Amino acid sequence: MLSLPFEIPDVHAGFSEAKGVLRMEDEFLVFQVQTVTLGMFKEDPETIKIEIGALIDVRHERGLFRDKLYIRPKKLQLLDAMPGKHLLELRLKIRRKHRASALILVDSLRRRLNR
Repeated sequence: MLSLPFEIPDVHAGFSEAKGVLRMEDEFLVFQVQTVTLGMFKEDPETIKIEIGALIDVRHERGLFRDKLYIRPKKLQLLDAMPGKHLLELRLKIRRKHRASALILVDSLRRRLNR
């Protein structure tokens, strides 16, 4: 099973960051996320599931040091479960060494969205 490590920067006005792992299980995107405040205080990890059918689009952008993965849901309320503030889509930072995994995940998601 493919799992993709990610980061959500600037949670709680930059005082926290969230790190986690993203994977696909059946018809769900499963996020395991842990928020770390001031680099010291770790919250308990939480698991968040989003139905793949509840997504509009998924895209990947290459960066020099880190790539970005954008996930846009049909209903913005789905973003409320994720740490941080998200306007229209969830933005995940992906380390460049995980680029191949990110591209495989995006390709799999797009094929399911286009069914």
